[in-house]
Amino acid sequence: MARSEFRWNKKRKHYSYIFGTIDGLAKNLLFTTKQERKVHGKMKKNVKLFKHPNPNCEKEVYIIPYIFLDRETAFYGSIYNWKFDKNDKRAIKRIKKTWKNKNSQH
Repeated sequence: MARSEFRWNKKRKHYSYIFGTIDGLAKNLLFTTKQERKVHGKMKKNVKLFKHPNPNCEKEVYIIPYIFLDRETAFYGSIYNWKFDKNDKRAIKRIKKTWKNKNSQH
């Protein structure tokens, strides 16, 4: 079964969705409340989610469309009991697929 957990990322100070491992590093996506982020001096848009994965939160939330690789020690031990809305699962899948194609060996 694939790994699928929500945890606080201590290193990047954001909530994250962990979905896999590569050589002991956890692949994760970060949540943010900002619509845009600055990358190399340019503004890039984040992907808006339909609903916050936390069932108790009503805030607008965005996913940074970049997969980060962090050590297991960069996350707190507690796992949150969150889940994506069915409308958000497709957006997450697209982010994972795009990254996979960019980093594949030709």
